[in-house]
Amino acid sequence: MFIRIAVIFFGVGFLIPGFLGVFRPEQLAEGLALTPDGSAGLLTVRALIGAPYLAMAAIAIYAALRGQWALLVPLAAIEGVMTLVRIMTGITEGFDSASIRIIIVELVCTVVLALRAILPARNARQQSNPL
Repeated sequence: MFIRIAVIFFGVGFLIPGFLGVFRPEQLAEGLALTPDGSAGLLTVRALIGAPYLAMAAIAIYAALRGQWALLVPLAAIEGVMTLVRIMTGITEGFDSASIRIIIVELVCTVVLALRAILPARNARQQSNPL
């Protein structure tokens, strides 16, 4: 039950950059230290940041409410790759306290999503094959 709530919490967390990216791209871009060039740049923020985060939110919340945990595998993969890129960037360009906090949050998110996606499959196999 705790992990179900955590997955819903992460889904709601994905809504924040999703809604900002789609409905307030200027604000999201400023928060990310991006400078979009005119309407084409704002469209890029909407399409490449806002939309994927809205989709991730919908998938996480749907998976948690319906118990379809396998849907979390791609979300864990996306979060995992983002975390690896942040770590690689930190190694090459240096870490600061803000980047370390973000890495920790993304790492926790990755682990929770991956564990919830994988563990039910193990339990189902054990129940179908008790030996």
